[in-house]
Amino acid sequence: MNFQIHFDIPFYLFILFALVSAGLAYLMYRKLDVVSRPRRMFLGMLRGASLFFLFLAMTNLVTEFVRHEYKKKDVLLLVDDSQSMALKDASMARPAAVKNVLKSASFDTIQHYFNIDPVVFGEKVLRHFNIDSLRYDRPGTDISAAVAKSLRMDDNGRTAFAILISDGDYNMGGNPMDLVRNLTFPVYTIGIGDSTLPKDVIVRQVIPAPSIYAGKKSVVRSIIGSNGYGSALVTAHLADDGREVASKIVTLPEHGDVEVSFDYTPSTTGTHLLRVYVPPLSGEFSTRNNSASVSVDVHKGKYSILLVAGAPASDVAFLRRNIESGGDFELKMLVQRTGDTFYGKDASGILAGSYEAVVLYDFPNDRSALTKSEVIGRLNRENLPYVYFAGSGFSPRNVGQLPRLPFEVSGYQPGEYQVGISPETGHDIPATLQPVYSLVEANSSMFPPLYYRRIDCAPAPGSVVLASPSMNGVKYSSPVFLADPADRSAAFLAYGLWRLQLMSPISGLQNDFLHEFLATLLRTLISSGKQRLLTVRTDKSVYDPSETIHFNALLVGQDGKPVDGANVDIVVNEKNGKRLSAIKMSPLGGGAYAGNLSGLGEGRYEYVADATSGSTFAGADSGIVTVEPLNVEYIRTAMNVSLLRQIASVSGGTFFTPSQFVRNGIDLETSWKEPAEISHSRSFELLSSLPVLAIVFVLLALEWTLRKIWGLP
Repeated sequence: MNFQIHFDIPFYLFILFALVSAGLAYLMYRKLDVVSRPRRMFLGMLRGASLFFLFLAMTNLVTEFVRHEYKKKDVLLLVDDSQSMALKDASMARPAAVKNVLKSASFDTIQHYFNIDPVVFGEKVLRHFNIDSLRYDRPGTDISAAVAKSLRMDDNGRTAFAILISDGDYNMGGNPMDLVRNLTFPVYTIGIGDSTLPKDVIVRQVIPAPSIYAGKKSVVRSIIGSNGYGSALVTAHLADDGREVASKIVTLPEHGDVEVSFDYTPSTTGTHLLRVYVPPLSGEFSTRNNSASVSVDVHKGKYSILLVAGAPASDVAFLRRNIESGGDFELKMLVQRTGDTFYGKDASGILAGSYEAVVLYDFPNDRSALTKSEVIGRLNRENLPYVYFAGSGFSPRNVGQLPRLPFEVSGYQPGEYQVGISPETGHDIPATLQPVYSLVEANSSMFPPLYYRRIDCAPAPGSVVLASPSMNGVKYSSPVFLADPADRSAAFLAYGLWRLQLMSPISGLQNDFLHEFLATLLRTLISSGKQRLLTVRTDKSVYDPSETIHFNALLVGQDGKPVDGANVDIVVNEKNGKRLSAIKMSPLGGGAYAGNLSGLGEGRYEYVADATSGSTFAGADSGIVTVEPLNVEYIRTAMNVSLLRQIASVSGGTFFTPSQFVRNGIDLETSWKEPAEISHSRSFELLSSLPVLAIVFVLLALEWTLRKIWGLP
């Protein structure tokens, strides 16, 4: 360790300041014969020193003090602590192979010359560990995150190299090679495990149908892998919440995958856990990967929707096509022919059918008579949720007769304009309307111009404005999109909806936006009357026993606005009702709350949540969470030797097997062994430096005091 001082003025100025200061001090005291010469010399030195420091301070000199120290260079030690590292290969158990590496003389040599900076990783990355703290129980492997951590830990180039100990099988994050190319130091990889595929059967994945409905048959697919069991016959089973519902006899390939399809017809709605499993076979490398699970939501069935149009129009065709395209809705359509009739043979039967929501397009209009009475009567009697879309035939008088209309018309200008859509500010939107608002807000800037007949209107009591029309960047005062979550009605007052799809390649809007918008709006209106005040969800539906369960809650009031400052508690029970744990949720703001729970063993658990605001009950919710071993760490059981070799080669390192490392070690370069110089600097300006000004003050004060003592003026 050593020190250096740097100044930002030439050295000759120091000499000049010193000579001038000494000269002035000499002139001041050379003729003062009333005191002895030694005293004059001492006073002169005090005066000269104070003048010298004053000259330096007046130049606003910047002084930098630099401290140098020398330390060993760093070696980053990255150790894979995931579940696959606990497997036992033909030659040795993987934990024993890791211990042999870290206890070897080759590794001791590295520790002698370098500072070891240890990092353990699985699904996340943690610094600092020792051999005994490795548990090999992490449910995922993210090698890319470990490499990213290495990039951040390289302190001013002090890293000599890194050692990566892993089986190379990553199942989280991106390809680590995308980051390895950015490293400025070599990575020496030590591959753990056998590189040849062991004899094994693996259920790789369970793939349910996109939408599953109670009482309706759907198909559940599963991918089953095999190695070493060619032509063997096995029975694959499908279980729903632990109860077997289907099975298939499968002929396994010698190497590769086979797809199995099961017919699945759930009888109840709600969350179901689907599990595909194959009984263990003789000689399997691991039976942990003989099953895979997925959680699915079973819906009540398709929603029945009635579409009523005032006349044939392009928008009507696009509304029909996009409502039907998702598979969640069964649509019946009526198009007005005259004031008394609709097109179609069974119009009266269609109108009399059972529906869960109604879509009105440009209806009723000035041509509507009995058709208007029939539809309005249906909306009144059954209190059906509905959405009204304006068209070119907008009639304030007729539209005003619709029940629960979310807007009130005060004037109407029939001229046609082309407008954009400008969303309102999101903090005023109730939670029940956030899904549809967020969709519009995120995409409105890419909307093509829509047609609009200027309607002077205001929101009805209880309704919320979601967007307004705008032209040339100027927003109109009248709304274009409104909804009333309590009355379950909505209105969109611009038309030309076909443009949202046909012009999407030009505007940049996603091609399926119109479908997403309609489906989200209809689901929102249908479910608004059933909206829970407290909604609790977990970030996943199936957890490995080693994972932490994260609960997230949203609490809203009767007005749909977020409620803060409440007490939200969750009780987790076994299915038999036995209470296991209680969680007090922490507030996050905006009506959001969060809490965590760890340590649940395998099983299916029910949770019940309730919220109180003061002494008042504010809401409740419940749900199910499943804990069972996940096989993601066992889908690939052989060492990924190609990736480990590539990481080493691209970074400038070398690939080792454990025995090769123990026997040969790393060929350490001489420059790596040289200590790294670490500099610590501190600079300050003399003019604003209190120590320097204090020195000047002390010198002047001491000189003045001595002058008085020795009888000088």
